[in-house]
Amino acid sequence: MLSTPVKQNTNRILTWRSVLFGLTGIYLMSGLAAYHDDILGGTLMIGNHIPGGAFTYIIVMGLFWNGFWALFKKITGRGGRMMLNSRELAVVFALTLAACYAPTSGLFRYFHRAIMLPWYFLKNKPTWIEYGVLTEYMNPLLFPKPWPGAVGAEFTAEYDLIYHGFFTGLATGSRTLSLADLWNVGIFKAWVGPIITWGPFVFLFAIAVVSIQFLVHRQWSKHEQLSYPVAQVASGFCAIGNGDGKSASGRGVPDIFKNSLFWWGFCPVMAVLLVITLSAWYPETVPGIREMGPNFKSWWIPIDRHMPVIRQAPDWWSIGYQQIYFTIIGLAYFVSAEISLTMGLTMITQVVFGVMFYYAVGRPIDGGWMSMSRAGAYIGYTMILVWTGRNYYKSVFGKAFRLRTPRDDDEALSVTAARVLVVSFVALVVVIAWLCDSWLMAFFYALLSLMMFLGISRIVCETGVPFIHTNWDAGGFLTRMFGHAAIGPRALPFLLHSSGAILSHDPRESLMPYIATGAKVAEDNGVRLRRLYWVVLGAVLLSVVIAFVATTYAYYNYNPMSNDHAVWASYVYLDQAATGFAQMKIAGIFEQSLAANSITRLALAETDPWNLRFFLGGMFGVLALSSLRFRFSKFPIHPVIFLMAGVWSCICLWSSFFIGWFIKTLIVRFGGGGVYQRLKPLFIGMIAAELFMVGALVFIDFAYYLIFKTRPPVTISIMPV
Repeated sequence: MLSTPVKQNTNRILTWRSVLFGLTGIYLMSGLAAYHDDILGGTLMIGNHIPGGAFTYIIVMGLFWNGFWALFKKITGRGGRMMLNSRELAVVFALTLAACYAPTSGLFRYFHRAIMLPWYFLKNKPTWIEYGVLTEYMNPLLFPKPWPGAVGAEFTAEYDLIYHGFFTGLATGSRTLSLADLWNVGIFKAWVGPIITWGPFVFLFAIAVVSIQFLVHRQWSKHEQLSYPVAQVASGFCAIGNGDGKSASGRGVPDIFKNSLFWWGFCPVMAVLLVITLSAWYPETVPGIREMGPNFKSWWIPIDRHMPVIRQAPDWWSIGYQQIYFTIIGLAYFVSAEISLTMGLTMITQVVFGVMFYYAVGRPIDGGWMSMSRAGAYIGYTMILVWTGRNYYKSVFGKAFRLRTPRDDDEALSVTAARVLVVSFVALVVVIAWLCDSWLMAFFYALLSLMMFLGISRIVCETGVPFIHTNWDAGGFLTRMFGHAAIGPRALPFLLHSSGAILSHDPRESLMPYIATGAKVAEDNGVRLRRLYWVVLGAVLLSVVIAFVATTYAYYNYNPMSNDHAVWASYVYLDQAATGFAQMKIAGIFEQSLAANSITRLALAETDPWNLRFFLGGMFGVLALSSLRFRFSKFPIHPVIFLMAGVWSCICLWSSFFIGWFIKTLIVRFGGGGVYQRLKPLFIGMIAAELFMVGALVFIDFAYYLIFKTRPPVTISIMPV
């Protein structure tokens, strides 16, 4: 009797393979990244929106894991079920990416420090003490017990353990406290209160961010057909079978690794990086690039000696010094020519504008004005995104509020994401209002923060820029736009400190771009995003829990003072709050602002004219360039020039984008579209080599520490830090 074969459900995304390796990826990123990046140092395990650790993991899964079992099956005829197919690889990668934000600058690199270190600096901050910035106007529930603001709290044994132990680290020599030890001595118990207070804020914000990205995905991916450069590269490491990822049931080594052009791009770049690494470890034996010939990786042109006036422009030195990154050159190959050209011209344009401004006004451009300009640019960019997708968003929210049944999976995903977004946003505003005692400022704070992260995600998806700073945040923007008195003494410290020191201080590792890349890779490999949405939400929340435990372990064992930038962020925004208090006291409006409510307090608003001018300049600059691009399809300048002007990431990357634009222009001009398409694996190979080297160095750092019980003596930065 013949048995009827059972048809496999190829639409499943949760198989034992995707669950096992997805959870492994979540643990590796959220459990180890904070420890490596903050304690061991060296190149960052995650570092940006094309994280070397996550990409190395998916390369290892596709090339080595699948390759091993493919060879095993060829020899023995067994082991085929151990290999992951395209869909499973895409799901694993999406879950791994979702875990990249929590342990890094996205959250916990600054979270613990922002809560604890202000008490370390309090005794040397007379203005904080005079105005009660930390002890009177910050909610005690935000901090572990015992609250140091209580009289005599700093003299108790509990304070010595919880706070002083954090400042100095509890490890003695090579002996560290285990997680069980930290629980037994009361470390985790002391953090229960702050977790209950901060938890709704963190989780609701994460849920809103994930929901926004899945809401806009259909508009960006299908209606506007963005290029998603990072996702294009990542999809190559997942696609098995026919080369486009649609053959989700196929198993084996991804097609990209079978393409000889990939290895022609991979091997030369890897050779260069190996020389750099070996010369750093063995300088007396292996000569570096500088000793072997021209240093094409970095150089300095003393242009300011011949043009001293450029020193009056912001970040003038960036056009003289540059570092070349192969990943950025490769990504520039996957974006339109006008975008890579714009990125290449951004810093040059900024310096020219800075010099012209100096001649016209007689003073250099203030950093605060540039911050307002970028804030205006992000708000203008959001307005353009809403306008271009207005029909889509109107339809989605209409069905979400009318509770109508969606027609298909794509529509169902958008409607579900819209509903979750509305609920989570309202709840987030309520939580923030409780923490800062101003529902109006809580609304603006939540809205502006989400707009900022939406802009970052759009930049990554459209331009391929993986390393992004904004140099503005919701609290700082509200302060500059309305003044301290309009915000109020109770709201000012929390808004400045939580947005500046925790949420938005260094958004180089933001959640929304990770979700965008993961969703696009999954879509390209045949995964139904409606199912992935809930899985990714669970992965994000799980990664937050793991990252909190791992970061608490790392910081309580080792001195958290090693990261100067994070330490600086822990107090500088409270300094700004104290300055605001002093200004209100001098003006005689402190008590009036304190007694007013959210609405009547707006009567005290005042804006510096230059702040307003630069804000409007950034916003209308983006609107103008966007209008020109709508009107003229070949207009060569992209609005990203206003979004990236004057930030550290653009300073690091502009010359690599310019080189990438030049190479792509030559290939398209003399080879045509066919040659351009055929050469894509070559540039994916270049990118893969640099990212794989990041993973290799992370592995070396951990191995060295496990063997010698100390951090490696050599630190090498492959990607920008």
